[in-house]
Amino acid sequence: MSNSDYSISFCIVCMNRLHQLKETLIKNITDNANYEQLEFVVLNYNSEDGMDEWIRDEIAPYIASGKVNYYYTKEPQCFSHSHSKNIMFKLAKGDIVCNVNADHFTGVGYAEYINEVFKNDALSVLTTVDYFNTDKNYHPPSDVFGKVCVKKSDFLQVNGFDEQMTGYGFEDWDFINRLELSGLKRILIRDQSFLNFIRHNKEERYSLKNINDQLRGILINYQDASASDFMLLYNDGSFEKGTLIDCMTQCSESFEYAYMEKPYKFENTLQQDDWQRGHWEELNNKIIFNPETKEANDLILEKDDANNCLINIADNNSFYYLQHEESINLIMEFRYLYKNRSAMEINLSQKILKPNVSYGKACVHKNFQEQPILI
Repeated sequence: MSNSDYSISFCIVCMNRLHQLKETLIKNITDNANYEQLEFVVLNYNSEDGMDEWIRDEIAPYIASGKVNYYYTKEPQCFSHSHSKNIMFKLAKGDIVCNVNADHFTGVGYAEYINEVFKNDALSVLTTVDYFNTDKNYHPPSDVFGKVCVKKSDFLQVNGFDEQMTGYGFEDWDFINRLELSGLKRILIRDQSFLNFIRHNKEERYSLKNINDQLRGILINYQDASASDFMLLYNDGSFEKGTLIDCMTQCSESFEYAYMEKPYKFENTLQQDDWQRGHWEELNNKIIFNPETKEANDLILEKDDANNCLINIADNNSFYYLQHEESINLIMEFRYLYKNRSAMEINLSQKILKPNVSYGKACVHKNFQEQPILI
């Protein structure tokens, strides 16, 4: 290594993902052992799966050598990708900071590859996200979208990941978009040896079970081939209402889209800016919906047992309970991801480079030391 090489930090956050970290961390350290100026920043984001104990037993030699810096915080009650990544990147010592999910294998020589990319062009952001679809043949699996490397100074320049994105998805897309808007060049990771990961299902990734457990049922009113009204009813008496648009079907009526670029990025969207929210209650043979916004009128659906549906008293439209489990999961997945997706699109369209005023705030402990660190 030469004096011109960058120092690099691989940043890994875990909240109850120890089973994955056991498979990846030591292997990733070994696969990059030849790169001296490399640290692994591991953040225990209030895990409850014995992560502290495993780190003490298995990673202590790497902590002693300085290869691993282990931080833990007991503050978060639920996982936030943006907040946790901001904590790690702020704690990292490297000139270049890289997100590595707990289920990611870096691949042999990943640090050396990153160093060469940034030596060739320091104004880069290394990613697997091709938001603008510049390369029609580039289709990495969504499991590796979280892989991103950027100079720490550029991370600080855009105030990190957008912390209004509290759930899973699109926080990395948005971060890279804003870095590109700030003047950086998006470089795509193409070597498959750097894109391996532990496969797991959407249930584990999104924690949809916790969300679905709150769901009483979904009502659907079919409008036409490209639009349907959905009512999401929750056990606590709240509801969300929206019109879901199938963009592919909506555009299919026009012959020109057979050869022109399609005017949408995502297959599905909401007709409205956001879900309409409010409270619902059952009264006799009716379900009454009271929206939060004063502009929206109450909706009353009357049960029609003969046709196994509910009738909108105002316009006589029929609503049916969605029964197909896979369809229910797809609707809930869309609902889960839509909030972050909308925030990303607003940041991009309005060219908002710094959505955070403050970010990455936390009280952490380093390497099992009693003295806390406030960041």
